[in-house]
Amino acid sequence: MSEQEESALIDVARLRVGLYISLDLSWMDHPFISNSFKISDEGQIQTIKRLGLKQVRYYPAKSSALPLEPVAQATPTVDAAPQTSPEELAAIQAKQQRIERLRQHRQSVLKCEKLLLESVNAIKQINQTLFSQPRECVANAISLISKMVDSLLTDKDVAIYAMNDKVAGEDVYHHPLNVSILAMILAKQLGLSKDEVRLVGLGALFHDIGKTKIPDNILRKTQPLTKPEQNFLAQHPIYGEEIGRNLGLAPPVIDIIRYHHEAMDGSGYPARLAGEAIPYFTRLVCVVNTFDNLCNPVNPLNALTPYEAISSMFAKQRHLFDAAILKSFIHTMGVYPPGTVVRLSNEMWAIVTSVNTNKPLKPTVVAYDADVPKEEARLIDLEHEPTLSISKTVRPAQLPQEVFNYLSPRRRITYYFDEASPSSAVATS
Repeated sequence: MSEQEESALIDVARLRVGLYISLDLSWMDHPFISNSFKISDEGQIQTIKRLGLKQVRYYPAKSSALPLEPVAQATPTVDAAPQTSPEELAAIQAKQQRIERLRQHRQSVLKCEKLLLESVNAIKQINQTLFSQPRECVANAISLISKMVDSLLTDKDVAIYAMNDKVAGEDVYHHPLNVSILAMILAKQLGLSKDEVRLVGLGALFHDIGKTKIPDNILRKTQPLTKPEQNFLAQHPIYGEEIGRNLGLAPPVIDIIRYHHEAMDGSGYPARLAGEAIPYFTRLVCVVNTFDNLCNPVNPLNALTPYEAISSMFAKQRHLFDAAILKSFIHTMGVYPPGTVVRLSNEMWAIVTSVNTNKPLKPTVVAYDADVPKEEARLIDLEHEPTLSISKTVRPAQLPQEVFNYLSPRRRITYYFDEASPSSAVATS
């Protein structure tokens, strides 16, 4: 809660529905999801009174009602000790269980971050040995993909990482990792076999190897490319096919490398294939590659949020993609894809970290709370919070600066996926 906001202390006897209040208690000492919230029903008022508080802080600007008029003071009496109802005890116990899930989740975060770093380093090594040690390069790539398929593709949920303090130039290694991970998740969603998922992942990992023959000044140019530059860049699938054949990659992998910029309406390149003439695995990678390029363009100023990228692909570009694959991808990523900034029904700001494929309107989010340090940011699984919902999506630029800094949206996005626990599948942020 911002200290600049006008507020006043009021007696709990003056509480009514519609007041936005803040409790001067530890988060563990009450059953509410946050210390600050708008009162939505009389039951919450009774719960607050049973907490033993004499006063709470009231925020007029965030309230939709005025406090009740002060009550005349009666003869002082000795207050009975407040009694916590069974329902409130159950709510506090549920909160303790959520905290334990968060503790386990943070352990998973550390594990996933380690795997992410290892994967990026592996891709870097693959790129560096592409020509000098081709056999070792392919072996490392197959090992990386197999590791992800065998260890990380059983009932997983999409996770998002906001990459902070990334070394300049390292982003070239994140794009193939992003595309590979999302392509394998989508391949699994589409019912492909494990071997087929491996082929898709390997093709996605190598899809841009032809760019090794494109000058950096073209690849990293943030201004619009000239026509000759565009033509040169458009050759990278052909260069990639040649490299892929020299590496001895399987035909489906080479197809992905050569045709990942083709479009269902025949407007793509380099062969202007259309419809089912585009190999199926390639059609899958086309969808994922477009999504990541929209979220992570060369010029960060042009980046779309994942929510905007999904919306744009469906509303403006769906003629370019296989309809069934695009539909499955949208289902996999959810109504609110990871990275979407949202406003919750209790007016908290939050960023989506993982989707819930069974309940797409109830993803897992990290919520902004000024009373909680950023490194301990609260993870909220909306499926387990029946009183909370997403009220709207928000452009990161619309966030107050302190909220933007806390949630860190619009960093370059990298996806990974977390191992699911028996009780719930959660992802990381």
